Amino acid sequence: MLILIFAILAFVSIFVLFRYFEKWGVDNLQALVVNYFVAALVSFFIYQGEDRLADSFNQAWFPSAVILGLMFMVSFYLYALSTQKSGVAITAVASKMSVVIPVIIGTFLYENETLNTVKYIGLALALLSFYLIFKTKEGTQLNVKLLTLPAIIFLFSGANDTFMKWIKDTYVETAANSFDNEIHFVGVLFTVSFFTAIIFMIIHQIRKSTPIHWASIGAGALLGVLNVLSATSMFLAMGQFESSFFFPIFNVSIVSLSALSGIVLFREKLTTINLIGILLATITIGIIALA
Repeated sequence: MLILIFAILAFVSIFVLFRYFEKWGVDNLQALVVNYFVAALVSFFIYQGEDRLADSFNQAWFPSAVILGLMFMVSFYLYALSTQKSGVAITAVASKMSVVIPVIIGTFLYENETLNTVKYIGLALALLSFYLIFKTKEGTQLNVKLLTLPAIIFLFSGANDTFMKWIKDTYVETAANSFDNEIHFVGVLFTVSFFTAIIFMIIHQIRKSTPIHWASIGAGALLGVLNVLSATSMFLAMGQFESSFFFPIFNVSIVSLSALSGIVLFREKLTTINLIGILLATITIGIIALA
């Protein structure tokens, strides 16, 4: 149970840290470059498998790791922007509510997964919770400006989760030592994300030169450590609990604690309707995961 609690706190800490980036004057791209460099180093440091880094190119999952590494970099950059513009609570909800996407796609990819009555109810509640979360004070109008980044995160996170599940089912978990193979995969994924972040930053520097800040380096290093801790602790926790227990507790806890931290630490202003939407979203995540 302790490893599950640790994994939840690690994930929540990432959302909270992104919110502090704005307060500390951190450059998002610079921090993400350092983050993925540190995350890759730590991943390969704790890796105990026999394969070397050079052997990564021969792994069946390598092309998938390259694609997912690019997607992770873009997603994390969007997380940083969204927590700063839309808040911790809304960003956490958008990222975790994306569970509906792999659920829907899974019904087409896997014969043993179908949309039953409970899942249909969960999907309907998901739409309702999104409406309530982004409802403005005036009438029934949605706050489109507030919705844009979280909506993109919802789609990206859903795509990431779907792709990750397919990779794990197809390549990673079929290996003799699944945990070492997962760490190897994560290390390569972080390495690809690092080089992707480098390219993004070079393009940004060409367009608008920005001096390197120590705050960005320090914040990025801290984010990198949290990144690895969250990923490895999640893998360990998944191995100790059944999926029917792990995913509802994991996702609902992250959304609830993130919303609470956003209100307490950053005084994020949410209407009663928005809070009801967040509560409904946490219930929805549990329903979909348990279905």
